[in-house]
Amino acid sequence: MTSIYDIARAAGTSIATVSYVLNKSDRISPATRERVLKAIKDLNYQPKASARALASGRTLTITLVAPMSIYSHQVSLYMLINGIGRALEPTDYRLYIHPTLNRPDSLFEIEEAIRSRQMDGVILMHITANDPRIPLLRQNNIPFVLIGRSNECDDISWVDADIDAAVDTAIKHFISKGHKKIGMLGERGEANITNQLIWGFKKSIIQNGLTYDPKYCLEFSEASEEIDRVIGGCLSLSNRPTAFFAVSDLAVLGIYKSAARLGLRIPQDVSVIGYADSSIYPYMSPPCSAVFSSATELGRLSAELLLAQLGGEKPENNHILFPPRLIERESILSI
Repeated sequence: MTSIYDIARAAGTSIATVSYVLNKSDRISPATRERVLKAIKDLNYQPKASARALASGRTLTITLVAPMSIYSHQVSLYMLINGIGRALEPTDYRLYIHPTLNRPDSLFEIEEAIRSRQMDGVILMHITANDPRIPLLRQNNIPFVLIGRSNECDDISWVDADIDAAVDTAIKHFISKGHKKIGMLGERGEANITNQLIWGFKKSIIQNGLTYDPKYCLEFSEASEEIDRVIGGCLSLSNRPTAFFAVSDLAVLGIYKSAARLGLRIPQDVSVIGYADSSIYPYMSPPCSAVFSSATELGRLSAELLLAQLGGEKPENNHILFPPRLIERESILSI
């Protein structure tokens, strides 16, 4: 397929010059313009939507807004981004990732990007209960899709994992293996998913006839010292849990590390199920189980919903909830 690069080579000009010609700029001399137009005709080049978009003021940029904190230890984030990339690949849209730091001026950075129209549409991650980014996007008429849910999102397109069902799948599987003392480990955070996981864990424990013990539902920061202290402290209890639902890659790695340090074996002494499956889990010793494997699909469908909005379409289903799927590996043992 002929590209703008082929035209530039055939005409002996820069890509920028070809772009100027395609957008009917008066900055190009008549002789250069004729040379570029001849190359376009000779190579039967059909200008892509990107050239037309530049003339209409569109950016053909989709922005993924996600906090910087989830980049360091979440391999599943790569899978989600890969899904977005797959959806955008056959289009003229490109993906821009806007990482935000946990500081007061982060919202201002996003606000400036929105108001300067640096993107045509936005995919938001790590949604909070009353996410301030949502009214900002509404006010500026920027199409957007959520990965996750806010308190009020009935009229907003979103994709999400069925977190309650995922937690319950893990708890039920542990119970089927004879475990009655079950814990949950995860990072402290403000996103709705944190609260959903905690409440989902408590609800599942009670509904499945077990006793909820808050000592077994543990949160920690990303500081390695705190992770070691929190997880190690729980594993050192005389009545410690025999199984853990670890809700992130960091929680999974933390429990494997602490168990090894304390001379505990996985799964003989402690069984583990992670939340979102990760490409590193099959390579751990022993390979770690998980209950959600649709991170790539979350990304792909979030992008497809956004592309539909940008194309003026109204999908019949703009609220998509992904069910869990148990991926059982060698990190679980019956007792």
